Amino acid sequence: MPYDFEDTLESWYVAVTHGQAGDEEWDDEEDGDSHAPAAGTEVGHLILWRLRDYTGENRWEAADAESGDLEVIASAALGRSGRDGYSAAFEKAVTHPVGDLLLLDRVSLDKVWRGFGLGPALAAEAIRRLSGGCCAVAVYPAMGEYPEDREQATEAYRRHVKKKVAALWESIGFQPFRRGVWLLDTALRQPEELIRARRAELHALSAAFQRSGPPESGPADGVTTRESGTQAPGPGLD
Repeated sequence: MPYDFEDTLESWYVAVTHGQAGDEEWDDEEDGDSHAPAAGTEVGHLILWRLRDYTGENRWEAADAESGDLEVIASAALGRSGRDGYSAAFEKAVTHPVGDLLLLDRVSLDKVWRGFGLGPALAAEAIRRLSGGCCAVAVYPAMGEYPEDREQATEAYRRHVKKKVAALWESIGFQPFRRGVWLLDTALRQPEELIRARRAELHALSAAFQRSGPPESGPADGVTTRESGTQAPGPGLD
């Protein structure tokens, strides 16, 4: 990120780990026959950005300097100057349109951990911890990974994937805004209720795995997140 904007666009890298290294409970569960990764192994990550209000810098320029996806979000949410205030459409869509804007840029999990509903649940937990002082959270659903045969990535395929990704965001409280951007209003109760629902689903998934025995690879109870204010590239969801 350009140095000039470091006070305006704050980056967060949230590591997703299988348990916690050094935790006696996890160390005791490890054995030679287990196919689960070692405690503390990173199995994915999330990237979020906090677009700060009233820093005196042009927020649109800060977002544009980082990536095209962030620029799309900034263009939809900010006023014409990009320096102060939000757009009229944003002010109409958000309950209290004053404060910072949290941008959910990427949710990525190792392939064996995908398809179990972990992505939205982890995103919801990260948002819950990082959205204090933010009037909303914004995301621009996009393809995070292409098929090996790039010719398969037709326009119809892109629309299908984008629709599936948008449904994931809707499951944790995001609503369509404009220009392909989705917003989560932090003042509403619905996101908290949806977080509880996602947690219940994860507990049920964990119980099912424990009853049937863990597979050679895949989710197990105890996926955790670890946050740090370090930068990492890449838009979309994997």
